Amino acid sequence: MPVALDRRTRRDADVRQVSMEEFLAVDFPDLVARHGEFVANGIASLDAPPLAVEIGDQCWSFTPDGATLAVSPGRAEGAVVVTFSEAEFSDWVQNQQSFNAMLVARELRYRGGSERDISIWDSLWLALLEGWPVVDDGIDFLDRRGEPLDLRRLFTPGDDPADIAHFLREAGFLHLRGWIDPSDMAKVSNDIDRALEYCYEGDGRSWWATLRDGTRQCVRLQQFSRRSATSVAILRGARWDSLRQALAGDEELVGPSADDNGLEALVKPVGVTVGASDVSFHRDCHLGRHAYNCSSPVVGIAVTASGEANGQLRVVAGSHRVLIPVEIAKTAPYLPVVAVPTEPGDVTVHLSCTLHESTPPIVEERRVMYTGFALPPRENGTNGNRKLSELRERVSAILLEHSVGPETRP
Repeated sequence: MPVALDRRTRRDADVRQVSMEEFLAVDFPDLVARHGEFVANGIASLDAPPLAVEIGDQCWSFTPDGATLAVSPGRAEGAVVVTFSEAEFSDWVQNQQSFNAMLVARELRYRGGSERDISIWDSLWLALLEGWPVVDDGIDFLDRRGEPLDLRRLFTPGDDPADIAHFLREAGFLHLRGWIDPSDMAKVSNDIDRALEYCYEGDGRSWWATLRDGTRQCVRLQQFSRRSATSVAILRGARWDSLRQALAGDEELVGPSADDNGLEALVKPVGVTVGASDVSFHRDCHLGRHAYNCSSPVVGIAVTASGEANGQLRVVAGSHRVLIPVEIAKTAPYLPVVAVPTEPGDVTVHLSCTLHESTPPIVEERRVMYTGFALPPRENGTNGNRKLSELRERVSAILLEHSVGPETRP
């Protein structure tokens, strides 16, 4: 069944300091009664080890117990052990940050297991908190009439908006053509060239990567609307608003804003060796806060063509419905992986909780812009998370500091 865009179940106004004792007494019994089966099924299907959580000098283990999840004091045999401070644990059990966020920040302390185990437990824990199944042998992809969905379908403005909205919710992504004049993309590419002249490392509005020859190149231009009147005109046009309405369906979406922070331009060169340029499978909510923000449609505009030669978007269809772990998606996906080759002016959409990646260019560079639509704000809904926002902006610097290649996932 397709899922609604609005999956927000938590509000920042309700965030509190949670100890392990309080979590086990107040939160865990209800969560395990409702979602324990999802966790137990995931552990069995993915051959996950138990999870042991250390806080100070105390330790608790989470293990399968028949068709559900159980917790007991001490370290279970064969467990992967994660060590938390009290503040880290409190954030983790409220989906304020994930294991992946702590891995990216080089702050996760664990032993007795692999990064694959950590990735699986990232998904298992979110399954416990949110009731999002990690495995589902019965998943299918159907159109509004109950017929098999063509996952490579391309939608135009002439298609039924209800079919567009349904496809997005069913598959987690879209490929669109005819919503933007392709001739505008040459103008946008020229705007990118001019904007690059004003960028320098440390300017606070650009990301940089190292190429094979040792040179540094700007790969992400933030605040791009300041430099591209053509792009702003696209985002303010009637056709773009009709796209917003088509994606929203029976729900509500706002934006995108044509202000300083509403648009980014990405340049994806050949031969990146260090830096966040072509990022392998990840969710945009994978640092945390899925339950506070998801799911928003993330919109890409192809400035140049994309494909196997110069890199392209690939998505894991249905990964907003089945919580396949990132490491499993990278090595042995059990959901369909779909490449989305584009022509200049094509539009791609993926939900913020859909797994996706950018493959690296082999022959020539690729250019793309990213913006998005958002769910309407809720009263006392979200104040954001400053730590995660700062972490996202530091990803490029962290990768450079640790000389990590482009396959690393933020």
